Amino acid sequence: RFGGELGIDRQARREGEAFGDDYELPNRTAYNETCAAIANALWNQRMFLLHADGQYVDVLERILYNGFLSGVSLSGDTFFYPNPLEADGHSAFNIGRPDRQAWFDCACCPVNVVRFVPSIAGYAYATRRDELYVNLFLNGTGSVAMSEGAVKLTQSSQYPWDGRIRIAVEPAAPRELALHVRVPGWALGRPVPGDLYTYRDAPAEPVELRVNGELQPLALERGYAVVRRQWHPGDTVELWLPMPVRRVAAHPLVAADVGRVAIERGPIVYCAEGIDHGGRALDLVLPDAANLEVLPRPELFDGVSVIETDGQRADGAAARLRLIPYYAWNHRGTGEMAVWLLRERSALK
Repeated sequence: RFGGELGIDRQARREGEAFGDDYELPNRTAYNETCAAIANALWNQRMFLLHADGQYVDVLERILYNGFLSGVSLSGDTFFYPNPLEADGHSAFNIGRPDRQAWFDCACCPVNVVRFVPSIAGYAYATRRDELYVNLFLNGTGSVAMSEGAVKLTQSSQYPWDGRIRIAVEPAAPRELALHVRVPGWALGRPVPGDLYTYRDAPAEPVELRVNGELQPLALERGYAVVRRQWHPGDTVELWLPMPVRRVAAHPLVAADVGRVAIERGPIVYCAEGIDHGGRALDLVLPDAANLEVLPRPELFDGVSVIETDGQRADGAAARLRLIPYYAWNHRGTGEMAVWLLRERSALK
């Protein structure tokens, strides 16, 4: 589901935590269990290890920043069991309550979170023979074991809020290897693998890759920019991923999203919360022509970028729209929330 199971693991029905029919992807009643998001991430990590294809890491990354991350509070001690993409502020979607809880009688989600979080660092890099893969963009230093000695990689960036990523490559001694740096599907005009979701707006600027400051041809292999060369301590790689705000449309057979649009920037899916809109979010209209402005908010949710624009309500009244990262919703009290927004007033049913 978009922001959750992404249509790959479709927990559409709460009864039996079951899959639904093709394209049955409800927003308010879908289960989108936190455990299922973790399972989907683990599955895609193993598929990457089998096929060395970046599309699986694309799904893994989207789950990390959205479907999984929404399932745990910023304080790390309360949890969602299901993760709806729409809430009315009253319905008890979360196993009896409409907010995150400290524990559940069936406590699979909290303990899965506890075991999954420490494993994330192990997904950042991978190796195969003389090939070194950079999968996730995480600030910090890692030492990657290879047949001819370890290679130290140090990443520096403000990702996911900024698409400029710097990687220092430090082999123990000069050596030849192929460095594979993932170029996310969202930066290439593809929200997720397949045709379930597409971008409605114009393509983004091209991705750029530099080695020691020199622009490189973007030789893509299965979603990775590949640089084969002799690497020396002190070499640097700089990846620039343009991050415009994108409007996302669902496949026309997804009935719940007809006449609606979702918003993302980079790997982050956004939503509207009632607390920013006078208590109501389910009747907000985001016109196709509205200009979407990115505003850094360092004081909000430990630092995020929000998206603002002039929109409407379904009754025609003007409204200033503010969208926050989906993972951060329900931290300022219980209320209405919507990921999929109306594109025009007539779409409200």
